[in-house]
Amino acid sequence: MRLERKTRRWILAGLAGGILLVFASLLAFGEEGLIRYFEKRRELAQVREELELVRQQNAALREHLERLQARDSLALEEEARRHHLVGPNEELYEVEVK
Repeated sequence: MRLERKTRRWILAGLAGGILLVFASLLAFGEEGLIRYFEKRRELAQVREELELVRQQNAALREHLERLQARDSLALEEEARRHHLVGPNEELYEVEVK
């Protein structure tokens, strides 16, 4: 029995559509698919932001170190205060906040 032309066309269209659907889903959801690609792009942007923050912190630390090495009195005093050191004729009071 011979299928009608329209029926054959519908079957071929269905097969082609199914194949396209399989390829499209692999492209979107596969291990290296588009969804993964966009996730990686988002992660890369986040890592770049973190890197920029670390670079800024590094620059600030270098500047502070240079000031300490140059014996900048203000930088030395800031560092001493940070480590709870006191100068002559000074007393240290620590207040505990609850």
